[in-house]
Amino acid sequence: MKKQKRWVIIPVTTAVLLALAGCGGQDDNTSQASNTPTSTSGEQTQSGSGGADLANTSEGSNTAAGSANNEDSSEDTSTSAGETTGTQGQSSMNDVIQEIRSQLKMKNAVLPTSFALDKGKHLAAAIPVNSSDAFKVNFYSVDQSIPVNDASLTSSTNAPNVLASYEVKTYKDPDSSGIFPDTDLDNIPDEMTVDLGHGIKGMVEGAAGSQYLTWKEGRWTLQIRSVSEDKMNNPGIAKKMVEYLESHTLPAPKDKGFVNVEYPSGGKTVNVTISWQEGKQIHQLQTNQVPNNALGMVASVQ
Repeated sequence: MKKQKRWVIIPVTTAVLLALAGCGGQDDNTSQASNTPTSTSGEQTQSGSGGADLANTSEGSNTAAGSANNEDSSEDTSTSAGETTGTQGQSSMNDVIQEIRSQLKMKNAVLPTSFALDKGKHLAAAIPVNSSDAFKVNFYSVDQSIPVNDASLTSSTNAPNVLASYEVKTYKDPDSSGIFPDTDLDNIPDEMTVDLGHGIKGMVEGAAGSQYLTWKEGRWTLQIRSVSEDKMNNPGIAKKMVEYLESHTLPAPKDKGFVNVEYPSGGKTVNVTISWQEGKQIHQLQTNQVPNNALGMVASVQ
């Protein structure tokens, strides 16, 4: 006797789902993992104080411009200066700034109001110089909120590193300070010209084992110096700074301003000094934060 064949009818939607899942499981996961970007050996995580990992973009993530051969993109856990760190973090930062203002003896003193802090960190400050014609404030990144001029900030042991210092001095003759270079960028020879984007041209030159890139934006002169043998990508660094300044505005100096970015030998650290003159006063911010963090601090001055 012939056995009757039984046919199982599977709805179309179920069949489609089964077909889609047929190669899945382990293989699909493996495929997905293989498509996930992994950092190359050239990429470095931005720590906020490094050299070649130079600059936060205006979106808050860091875009590194390292050696002459690479411009690595790397993300940072810190927040770009000039952008909020969340309601609680910004509120704590504002409290510190307000406390500093209440202690300063100079009338109508202005201060940076935003800093690049790692998640969970707090802004702290000490005022080593405080008079009616000059002041200096050292800013720190600390684990817990502490009062301005707390003894732990200046103790001989375990004192935190200075995040940035900001000072204002009144001069009888500001031109005697020697801070601001005399640079003519009106007629740069073609072989020394580099396009930095947004219609800005820079001048590249080398001297005494150093390479320089200088450009102007309004009354501001900006310069990057690095050691020639390190082959730092000065144009790449400058382009990130120019791009950042498209969306972040520095104070408009009544006279002149100078952004000086220096990479010591090895290019792993950076020293940024930003100075500008207003009448008899010279404002100056110094930090070893990456250039765009430094620009963000100065852009927040008010």
